[in-house]
Amino acid sequence: MKPIFGLIIINLLFLQNVSNAQKIVLNWKLHPQQENTYSIKQLSKPGFNTKSWINAIVPGTVFYSYVKAGKESNPDYADNIYKVNKAKYNRPFWYRTEFSAKGFAPGKRIWLNFNGIHKRGEIYLNGSHIGTVKGIVERGLYDVTTLLNKKSANVILVLVVPPRNDAEHNHPMANWESPTYISSGSWDWMPAVPGLNSGITDTVSITAKGPIAVSDPWIHTSMPDKNTANLTVNVHLNNTSSSTVSGQVKFNINPGNITVNGPILTLNANSSQTANYDWTQFSQLKIKNPKLWWPNGYGGKADGTQNLYTCRVTFNVGGVTPSDVVTKAFGIRKITADTTSLNGPLRVYVNDVPILLKGGNWGMSDYMLKARGKDYDTRIRFHKEMNFNIIRNWTGEVTDEAFYNYCDKYGIMVWDDFWLNNFGQIDSLEIFKRNAIEKVKKLRDHPSIVIWCGANEGVPGGNPKGPLNEVIKNAIKDNDGEDRLYLARSNAGETNPNFSIHGGSRVLSGSGLWSNADPKTYFTDPHNGYLFSKDSYGLRSELGTATFVNEESFKKFMPADYWVAPTTEAVNSKTNMWARHYFSTDGALGGGSDPVKYINTINNSYGKATSLADFCKKAQMLNVETMKAMFESWNDHMWNDASGMLIWMSQSAYPSMIWQTYDYYYDLTGAYFGAKTACEPVHIQWNPATNAIKIINNKPYNLMALTADASVYNIDGQIVPEYSFKKQMNVNATSATEAFKVFENSVGLPKLSSVHFLKLKLFNSQHKLLSENFYWIGNTYLDYTALNKMPSVSSSLTVSQPIVSTAKNKINKLLKYVILNSSKTTAAFGIRVQLLNNAGEQLLPALYNNNYFSLMQGEAETLEVEIDPNLLKHGYKLQVKAYNN
Repeated sequence: MKPIFGLIIINLLFLQNVSNAQKIVLNWKLHPQQENTYSIKQLSKPGFNTKSWINAIVPGTVFYSYVKAGKESNPDYADNIYKVNKAKYNRPFWYRTEFSAKGFAPGKRIWLNFNGIHKRGEIYLNGSHIGTVKGIVERGLYDVTTLLNKKSANVILVLVVPPRNDAEHNHPMANWESPTYISSGSWDWMPAVPGLNSGITDTVSITAKGPIAVSDPWIHTSMPDKNTANLTVNVHLNNTSSSTVSGQVKFNINPGNITVNGPILTLNANSSQTANYDWTQFSQLKIKNPKLWWPNGYGGKADGTQNLYTCRVTFNVGGVTPSDVVTKAFGIRKITADTTSLNGPLRVYVNDVPILLKGGNWGMSDYMLKARGKDYDTRIRFHKEMNFNIIRNWTGEVTDEAFYNYCDKYGIMVWDDFWLNNFGQIDSLEIFKRNAIEKVKKLRDHPSIVIWCGANEGVPGGNPKGPLNEVIKNAIKDNDGEDRLYLARSNAGETNPNFSIHGGSRVLSGSGLWSNADPKTYFTDPHNGYLFSKDSYGLRSELGTATFVNEESFKKFMPADYWVAPTTEAVNSKTNMWARHYFSTDGALGGGSDPVKYINTINNSYGKATSLADFCKKAQMLNVETMKAMFESWNDHMWNDASGMLIWMSQSAYPSMIWQTYDYYYDLTGAYFGAKTACEPVHIQWNPATNAIKIINNKPYNLMALTADASVYNIDGQIVPEYSFKKQMNVNATSATEAFKVFENSVGLPKLSSVHFLKLKLFNSQHKLLSENFYWIGNTYLDYTALNKMPSVSSSLTVSQPIVSTAKNKINKLLKYVILNSSKTTAAFGIRVQLLNNAGEQLLPALYNNNYFSLMQGEAETLEVEIDPNLLKHGYKLQVKAYNN
């Protein structure tokens, strides 16, 4: 996958010395344990012949390593992954590498650090077993100083054992094997992955330190008000030497250049302790007028208010000589919630401002866990540009810290689940406990995390007072305090029975539906899949729709025999290629998205599709309309019961035709732009059920002297001025305010064409455009077939030469085009733009400020495209195609 910013980070491991950094490339090799007859002693001999072994991807999985080595056919394509011999990978594998210790500074203690192995790792150095790592995020941190070979190479061996490989505990993945990547055994949106995503799945590093190691600095902030932040810094110190060591913790916080020099501490040989530095002891830790971290779209009147601090912690032996240095980023913000202001539904506040939660569920970054480093920049940036403010890490499937780093950067709050689905039991409470503690310790400094959640659609272990839920709650309480929110269950209150309307809790409003509905239904009927909280918009953790991809992406993963418009008969299968890519009526294969309904909606509303290209074109317009209506319906009911909604899903982990906004190849579907429009922080919208025009203001300040403007056009792109409406008004902070109604008192007004258009604009007091919105409306509800009779507009769409500049991130290129509809006879409807190379291939990923837009007669649109300049080296051109091309 290509990142949108910079280059992909390759899998380098490095030695970090306090005084200098020496990069070491560790070339990992991989081989099945069963096919290896050598002893651990033989495998640990320097120079051991690994010619028959394959190159391992670290961090990564066993299966993906074989894919990269060309040992398996492209698993993304057709039904290739279903043909893989899973027994080949569902077994233990050896990882092996060598490194030299000659570069270490004299007197340093050398640490070998594993940040995560799935599911069990037996770790050896030079033939000695040094530790076992179990679970999904448990770390293995080992002082290996006395085990190093100074003259010959050092050999690291890791035996990786996958889930379900213990004959005595061969349980199903969910939940018995938790903590694990539970969807690796298949879910209704991705196939089972051979090896169940076992491997060295997180980073490995070798670090050189003095006698005292610093770990897990925790910068805890409390805010009595928005003008004051009280900090407490917690530092864990570990003395692995054979001598007593005295020294001093020193840390520096920026911005602000806040320095604290702690008292002299003494650590006995082979001991550890935790040091706390509180604002009541050190007055400089009481920060006045702190720079706050805000969710995307909030903060002050200027955007870009995801302020981050850094804390550099050093332990100085004797108060002078640095032993270890660790730097952590953190943010200052206040998280609160209540269920009283809306009489039941949970409402979340950040820095005392109520936040309408708008975002998506993130099931997995990639079904083979191959998304790493800057790959997350692309994905999280997409969420920012959709104007989302939250992502739910569904069942904790994302374990990479890069995910959280970019959420911090882009202001995307994280609803972070633990590794549980529904009410199921687990095999080992102790392993789960260790992993839960590790997860919290590793991630607690990230300001983006606002919610910890015990389980998906169920209470951990089925009992809110049971041992499993208590383990999670205690891991949070003991290691993160209680200034974030904890929800035991993702879709209802703790006491709601499963699959039942009974229970009474309205904290959360259930999950589902997962299939498309018409716009009026979203605005008038908030029912969910399980009916936990009847007739409540509230806080909905899942609401989804099928989301068909564009033709270019479709052809990348579907065989040519399937390059046709899908039919309701074709998707009624468990075994064909539609089913293999989750466009199926079978519940285990995406049936919850109801592809039959999706197909029928397209054929009924837009006319029966005549080809794959025609179906994809029409599907994108349905995607825009459906996704926009989903979010706008929650906007419409803002604080009138509605407090937030997360779509199912916003991220694509496997090539499919359901539950996504951008697809597996980074192509932005109509759903992406429907969400982008609806989730604007300041937004104007239409209610199709009441014809009300509302102004949605998510900002924490009032907006004065706004002008709301509504214009109606016939299908030929000519305005019908008798339907125009304009009003000046003020709107309160964080509110939804009705401006006026359209299509009222139409007696005596000109008759509108069978399909006509409503264009809304919102201007500030200086007449700067704040929001623009566009709807297509049938005189017969949902009948848009007249669009197919529009005159061709292709010869009337002109595109200017691009103005090229450098994007705000100072890396990407920003291309600006002006697209004009010069037609005197028709509107240009549903214009799709895409950047292509000279061979006519898509240039992806790319960020577009608009797409699937429409231009009336004589109208122009300024299009902005942001893209990595490396993608432009072989030429580029902008393709512009309207629905009525």
